[in-house]
Amino acid sequence: MAAITVALLGGESSGKTQLASALHQALALLAPGVAVVIDHTATRAEECRHDLTLLLAPNPSDNPADAATDAQLRSALLQAGVAFQIVHGQDAVRVQQALRAIGNQMGRELVVDDPALTMGRGQWTCDNCSDPDCEHRLFTGLLARP
Repeated sequence: MAAITVALLGGESSGKTQLASALHQALALLAPGVAVVIDHTATRAEECRHDLTLLLAPNPSDNPADAATDAQLRSALLQAGVAFQIVHGQDAVRVQQALRAIGNQMGRELVVDDPALTMGRGQWTCDNCSDPDCEHRLFTGLLARP
């Protein structure tokens, strides 16, 4: 398997450093060929040499400036045509979402799905999901409403 590089982007208090550390530990066992970097400049397509870009969404308790930074990063990534996935939540939830996104990039599962959620019997909230197809369907449906 070829090595892949994952870039983490987010505001100052988004927890990039903590997530990078947790991912390094988890990926050392699950997928040793994956490199995780904190990237402050991956907002131009020609500069983005990463296989996967994860944007850490700000939490309500984060620094208020992080919301502005998040909006600027999203806009820059979209304008540059850089594909990215948004990671929500805190601590273990954020690690699980990042691992799920990395697994999707690699074409294999890195986290075990909760069977209650898979079978539709558990509580589910959109802020605990990093499925880009789901987000696309949700927002496309909302935009299509009169």
